[in-house]
Amino acid sequence: MLKKVSFLVAVVMVVTMLFATFPAFAEAAEEAEYVRFTAEGNDPYASFSFSKDGNNSKIDPDTVVWAAIRYKTGSQYDSTGVEYTAQFYISPAAEPCVPIHYNFSGNWETAIIDLTSVSTVTEMESKWDSTFYTATSSIRFDPLEPDRDPENTAGDSSSGQVNSGDYIDVAWIAFFEKEDDAKAYTGKETTPYCILDVESLLNPNGANNLKADRCDGSGVLAPTEPPSDLPVKYVVSPRLLDPQQFTGHESVAIEFTVPDGMSFKSFILSSAPTWGAQANATLDAVIYAWNRDYDTTIEGKELGTFREEEHVDNFDLEMDFGVILPPGKYVIYMTASDDTIGAWGGDMDNINYDAIYYVDDMENESWFPYSAIKLINGTDSAIELPTPGPTAVPTEKPTAAPTAEPTEKTETAAPTDAPVATDAPAKTDDNSGTKDKDEKKGMPLGAIIGIVAAAVVAAAVVIAIVIKKKKK
Repeated sequence: MLKKVSFLVAVVMVVTMLFATFPAFAEAAEEAEYVRFTAEGNDPYASFSFSKDGNNSKIDPDTVVWAAIRYKTGSQYDSTGVEYTAQFYISPAAEPCVPIHYNFSGNWETAIIDLTSVSTVTEMESKWDSTFYTATSSIRFDPLEPDRDPENTAGDSSSGQVNSGDYIDVAWIAFFEKEDDAKAYTGKETTPYCILDVESLLNPNGANNLKADRCDGSGVLAPTEPPSDLPVKYVVSPRLLDPQQFTGHESVAIEFTVPDGMSFKSFILSSAPTWGAQANATLDAVIYAWNRDYDTTIEGKELGTFREEEHVDNFDLEMDFGVILPPGKYVIYMTASDDTIGAWGGDMDNINYDAIYYVDDMENESWFPYSAIKLINGTDSAIELPTPGPTAVPTEKPTAAPTAEPTEKTETAAPTDAPVATDAPAKTDDNSGTKDKDEKKGMPLGAIIGIVAAAVVAAAVVIAIVIKKKKK
């Protein structure tokens, strides 16, 4: 009896091992971990950096021309009833994109993609090479495309809309030099040239209307509580308006407020565009603490500086100034003097953190950048702001007074050799000068004449009295 039981156990074990080795049964098994991409609006996409755990963190588009994607479909149709497709865009984004076709079985599937494939409908050549694909450390992936498949276009490709809440699950995306390696890959081999694994897919760069959640066989996993000193990204303004270029302006600036109890880590221009491949799309930025008004603020002490060079089209541009700043109001002052760079427009009715946008030092009330901010809970790691120096009281700007119209020139009397003498000195507010002169020069001429005249009158009176007495 014991021998029979042992035999049955052995048979069960062998059968289990055999079933596990068959690909047909493996297809039905859940992946250990995967990412669920959920649309939060139309045109969901993101750029993803290749995993540093792979063989290479940068791709060589001249030799790496095959890809494999492990996926399980969730939603099938867009708002018009057309089946979803997916795409790779090279970065910088350029047409034609690389089409990806889904098999809507609801099971885990693997699609093999020729990265040089383009639709004959587009009448365009492939741009999958080192001339066009310059952002070799990442690639843009559009997981849910409404009627935008170049193999299935009829001229009305812009009519579809992605439904918010639609999703697809992706376990990995691997890239290969050989087609055979792509077809044989199961997620365990070391053959990929580079790979987008779960960690890469959970950290999108330049995402638009796309949410990424970690999942396992039980579904979406609750996010772990981040450490208290870990920066958390918050939306300043969601994307809504067309992009605007910074290049061509003397400056652009963003004023914003860090809430009480939090610290500032960095500011992000989400999916900052360069309008195609650029040799050197550059942005310089300086951050200042608010001091009374905008003009006074940008003339104050620099708290930190930042420079972005060779920015990749539609990637997040994160301005980290190397300092953690306490609660308060700040201004980020930006200049772009090289190749084209700018930002997408945000929702003017949904701007957070008391943020204001300036162009050439003037407040702009009709446009605001699509942006985010990284804040840290608490202020323990924040620096102490320098005390602003005394600022001069602004004086009224001098205005050019109107000049009187010229009048006809009048002839003035020529100066005489000496001033006309007067009987008495002219009256002044201070006669101390006259006293000094009297002491130095003696009695003035007028006083002497007066004394002599008085003496003559007195003598005349005496003579008249004497004559009168003689007559009597």
